[in-house]
Amino acid sequence: MKEVCLVRCPSPFLIDDKVFPPLGLMAVGTWLKSKGYDVTLYDGYNIPVGYERYGIGPVTPEYPYAKMLLKEIKRLNPSAKVTIGGPHATVSPEECWDDGFDNVFEGGLDNYSIIDRTLVDIKSYKYFINGILATTVMTSFGCPYECAFCCKTYDKVIMRSAEEVIDEIRYLHNDFGYNALMFFDDIFILNKIRTEKICDCLKEFGITWRCFVRGDLIVRHGLDFVRMMANSDCAEVGIGIESGSDKILRAIQKGETVETIKKAITMLRDCGIRVKGFFIVGLPGEDYDTLAETKAFLDDMSLDDRDITVFQPYSGSSIWKYRDAYDIQWDNLNYKNMFYKGRPDEYESVVWTSSLTKNDIIKARAELAN
Repeated sequence: MKEVCLVRCPSPFLIDDKVFPPLGLMAVGTWLKSKGYDVTLYDGYNIPVGYERYGIGPVTPEYPYAKMLLKEIKRLNPSAKVTIGGPHATVSPEECWDDGFDNVFEGGLDNYSIIDRTLVDIKSYKYFINGILATTVMTSFGCPYECAFCCKTYDKVIMRSAEEVIDEIRYLHNDFGYNALMFFDDIFILNKIRTEKICDCLKEFGITWRCFVRGDLIVRHGLDFVRMMANSDCAEVGIGIESGSDKILRAIQKGETVETIKKAITMLRDCGIRVKGFFIVGLPGEDYDTLAETKAFLDDMSLDDRDITVFQPYSGSSIWKYRDAYDIQWDNLNYKNMFYKGRPDEYESVVWTSSLTKNDIIKARAELAN
């Protein structure tokens, strides 16, 4: 039987990289098993030896460690073939070829069966919603919006049917005993009718859940939809707010306004759903006035939780490709220094605007986070 070892790249920039299982690699592993491969999926810091085929799928912050894995695998077994896929390979395939990977796969799996959770020790990942052990589910891939800071790994939105998602929920509930789920789609509520069907299932099984939404979709779907989410035990949503300044939202082609986002937050919280806001400091055009507007937003809305990071230019994004069209500059990009999340004392900025230096941006992030 053909053997393949899939290796998760380390993420030492995270406070804890054993919170969420590697669904992307697990989906690949599930597909390979269906094709007759004997699959081992390794999530640790030592490289398993004795394989002729390896596969990795790093996001961009993990790419330095992907190159380290490649070098070590080749040192241990020069004849081993190492394939790279996933987000970074999709947006920067030439870099991966240049760095010596044997195969580079762009894009992702458009269709696959329910992910085999036995590929890993699923209960070793510790994520909780309302104190209940939870795991992750992907029900769609891609995003229809055109935010300038985002690089897309899917050219279109691919949505699994409500029936497929319900089968996976049943599998996780019945076979593994999960009573809490995190839907990790970019935007879980894109299709209103599909979401309602899934929520009926979640309510039937008594499952507490969390997801990511957009403010304008919450407003468009309406208050009855939000009440339906709450009645199916939606505990919390995450919203990519990015900035409390309409000037910044226009600059990044966010496609929504501060007023709309505030209305969505109010609707959600009035129905008993917690809201976590995600913000980026140092976006194109950022200045002291826009920072003050973001501070006022935070003071006014009193979010249940907030995640505030600094802007990092992603290869393939509109800002990356058309930098001269934006009030933003950067130089000497180094993946190891670019991406920090969750470690307050380790944030660095690689960008600056016409009004703010790198240090100004770091200082502003710290002030807004407190």
